[in-house]
Order: sequence, then structure tokens, then C-alpha cells
Amino acid sequence: MKVKAFLGMAGLSALAVALIVTNPNQDRYNAFAAETLQNEVRSSFCQAKELDSWLGDLGKALGDICETAIEQGRLVGQDDLEEFIEDNTQRQNFWICSLYTTEIPAVRVRILGIFNRFIPLQQTIG
Repeated sequence: MKVKAFLGMAGLSALAVALIVTNPNQDRYNAFAAETLQNEVRSSFCQAKELDSWLGDLGKALGDICETAIEQGRLVGQDDLEEFIEDNTQRQNFWICSLYTTEIPAVRVRILGIFNRFIPLQQTIG
């Protein structure tokens, strides 16, 4: 019985250490959120099918220009975007995981950081 209890405690301790070590920090969250935001802008504006249907080849060209501008950081640089996200994010560090709440105009997002991953929990628009 004591061996099982010891193994159980050792296993829980190892899991706790793994969670603590892989709890993503604010810089990792900023990079993740900036990339996610850029992808949202790209899919919402640059790849809008309405551009092609309304403007034909011109719409496609505008979409390509938009994609290039995002990729090259001409619209907003990666560092500026990460700084903006950090300024608008509250991190709750629970040691084994972190809860990030980012509030930008008209959008509030809550994301769980655990095991070097980010899991969206809630998005409120409006």
C-alpha cells in the first residue's frame, strides 16, 4: 500500500513539475496572439471572396497586396502588434497554467496557456 501511495505522489509531483515548466510566459502569448490576429485579418480582409466577386481581377490584386503587406509587416510590425497585445492583456499565473484575458476594441478573449499550448476558452464580441 505504501509503495502505491509513494508512486502516486511521485507521479503527481512529476506532472506538477511538467505543468510548471511548460506554463507559457507572456512573451510566448504575445507572439501567439499577434500571429492569430494577423491570420484573422488576412482571412477577413485579404482573402474576402467578396473582393473577387465585386471587383474581379482588381479584387484579387488588392487581396494579394494586402497579404504581402501583412507578411512584410508594412501594415503593423510584429513587435508593435505584440506590444499592443501585451498592453491590453491581463495574465493570471496559476503556476501550472496561465489564463490570459485580452481586451481590444469590441472584442474580449480568454485563453488558457498550458503545456506550451494556448486553448481559446471564450470570445466576446461587442
